[in-house]
Amino acid sequence: MGRSFREMIVIASVFAASTLGGAAAAMPSAAPYALASPVSPDVFGTVALAAGMTDYDVRWRRVSAADRGDPRIAQIAATALGLDPVQAMAMVHSEVGRRVKWRADLDGYGIADYWANAAETLTKGVGDSEDIAVVKMQALKAAGFSPRDLYLSVGRDKSRGADALLLVRAEGRFYVLDDRVDRPLSAEEYARFVPVITLGQGKNWLHGRDIAGDAQRTRTAH
Repeated sequence: MGRSFREMIVIASVFAASTLGGAAAAMPSAAPYALASPVSPDVFGTVALAAGMTDYDVRWRRVSAADRGDPRIAQIAATALGLDPVQAMAMVHSEVGRRVKWRADLDGYGIADYWANAAETLTKGVGDSEDIAVVKMQALKAAGFSPRDLYLSVGRDKSRGADALLLVRAEGRFYVLDDRVDRPLSAEEYARFVPVITLGQGKNWLHGRDIAGDAQRTRTAH
């Protein structure tokens, strides 16, 4: 990140507890890709600090490893083939939105917090935010995006409360695919979400505020 721990004060654990109440370049081809460590998702004005195991790991591994070969995923992915990354994201975002409508887990599955895999969500035609994000993630993988560029971020939306969304890194930027917005937005454009934990390919992060950076920006502004 180009900054030492002496230069930034990360309050991820306190930030997470207060937010969730203590809960835990060009479009790639469809050819096999070489996996590498994901880029740290320093988005929405936060610093992402690498974390170990979280309460979400088992669910994340289960849903991220399933259903990429489902024919419905292939159909969605086919709408994105040959497009540039942002156009591809927009097509997948739109097609999943056409097939899946938002519904709370309590209504769809009878429990408060169930992470459905893509096949379950497509079969039911409904899902909550992380369920919809997982379908989009699997479709983007099938369209040629590397798993290292796809992240599920869990946090708090300013109006919905506890929430999750898909982050996609393309052309050196992070984009947000939110089921309530009609197009992908750059992370810089998106101001309604406060991330707490982000899950990526083989790596997790806790989000905190860069207090030193905020103080420096305040001094500069005055």
